[in-house]
Amino acid sequence: MPPTMVKSHFDWLTYKEPETHLDNLVEYLSRLPSLTPNARIVGLTYKDDSTLVRFNRMGYANIMRLDLRQDLGLSDSCAGLESIQGAVIEKHMQVLAAQHGAADLIIVRHVLEHSHDPGEFLRAFRPMLSPGGHLVLEMPDCSKFIAVCDYSFVWEEHITYFSPATFSRFARRHGFVVKDLLNYPYPLENSLVAILTPGEQLVQEFSVHEEVALGYRFAESFPIRRNAIRGQLQRLHGEGQRIAVFGAGHLAAKFLNLFDLREIVECVIDDNPNKQGLRMPGSNLPVLGSRKLDEGEIDLCLLSLSPESEKKVLATKQGFLAKGGRFASIFELSPLSLRLG
Repeated sequence: MPPTMVKSHFDWLTYKEPETHLDNLVEYLSRLPSLTPNARIVGLTYKDDSTLVRFNRMGYANIMRLDLRQDLGLSDSCAGLESIQGAVIEKHMQVLAAQHGAADLIIVRHVLEHSHDPGEFLRAFRPMLSPGGHLVLEMPDCSKFIAVCDYSFVWEEHITYFSPATFSRFARRHGFVVKDLLNYPYPLENSLVAILTPGEQLVQEFSVHEEVALGYRFAESFPIRRNAIRGQLQRLHGEGQRIAVFGAGHLAAKFLNLFDLREIVECVIDDNPNKQGLRMPGSNLPVLGSRKLDEGEIDLCLLSLSPESEKKVLATKQGFLAKGGRFASIFELSPLSLRLG
């Protein structure tokens, strides 16, 4: 879909990525040969701010993050990653290199998977790198959700889904040497971090049969899993249980729409005041506050949250549990995963 279709209508919408691995990553990067005390470190988006802060605390002062308006030419306050990816082209980055100087380290977290032309996106950073400079890309590793057939992680804003093997092949084919590939484990989706330098490297062939087989299995298992989840929730609904989803984000939207739950789920719960009173795209379900749980109006609440947020909700909603309410997770890899039976 074109960026104009995907672009948010609300400037208060933000995306949060896992960050507990960043201390380890910055410590690792500080040992790169190009990271002298005066090294020029550049971040692409607001998602890189927390990494830049960590470098600053270590004594690196020559740090900047590109400006959405002045550097990338995006004046719309609602412009996000769907628009930024289109602004990252080689000619544009050549101009920025002339204006700001070459970078010894460029950090780009969670943008590559949004790019409509990932090869051009990757090549665009070459003019900005100093000789011996490094490009650091972070992206989700799709391996876990593909393996367990968790369809909530398929998202219209993600154009590509990388595994370690496919990313390495991709980077080498577009003129980068993969200096290292770090995989930071998280309960639902690992963070894949690549450290690259421009240069030619032999593209090591690997058997695609296993990856292709996983892809076919993922596609073919969808109707089976859809029927199982919908059937389970339909049965509970038929028994008179009132069902809600907690978290009015894109993961919940995907879960509700892919499994066609609009007639089974009563509402979506979210305590963000900006979201309350709105309706979920596709399902048209109302977004309400968690008062709905406190008042005992829900029997089963399906969490579409990260494990960290799950813990917070469980800790603050003991009253819901005391009244006989039950929590489950929409994610297959969560300890609270909805058990099908």
